[in-house]
Amino acid sequence: MRRRAGFTILELLVVVAILGILAATAMPLLNIYQQRAYGSEAALMIKKILDGQIMYFLDNEKFFPDPGDIIEIYHDGTQKFNGVDDPTVIQDTLDALKIKIPVGHFLDFRITNIPGVPPFCQVVINHHRNFALFKNGKKSIIGDLDSTGKIDISYL
Repeated sequence: MRRRAGFTILELLVVVAILGILAATAMPLLNIYQQRAYGSEAALMIKKILDGQIMYFLDNEKFFPDPGDIIEIYHDGTQKFNGVDDPTVIQDTLDALKIKIPVGHFLDFRITNIPGVPPFCQVVINHHRNFALFKNGKKSIIGDLDSTGKIDISYL
């Protein structure tokens, strides 16, 4: 009897089953690595934005934007100034803070200049689906900066 070249259906089914088991065990790890990547990006961006705010304050003796104003930049490219769509927000932030806020990275940004004595600005970054960004399950990173240069970073 002559044997034909190729695989039997049983051999193919075994390979597919093994690949399925490997994929099922890899999916939880993928979520963990995504979480770490988004958390690292959020931590890096909050530091860059706060550093930009310090430089802006040293040049202008105020934070960006003006007191009481709120800038929101969403993952899908939506840009809002005080709750109203404004397509110039990313460019204005780039001009003022010398930082390009990334879009399409699943992170939403909010920059607020809170009037008071002393004045301070607040930056909030979170995942657009309320996805945990950090190992401890925290979903947002918040950076506060006052006019003395004191930075306070917290997680929610």
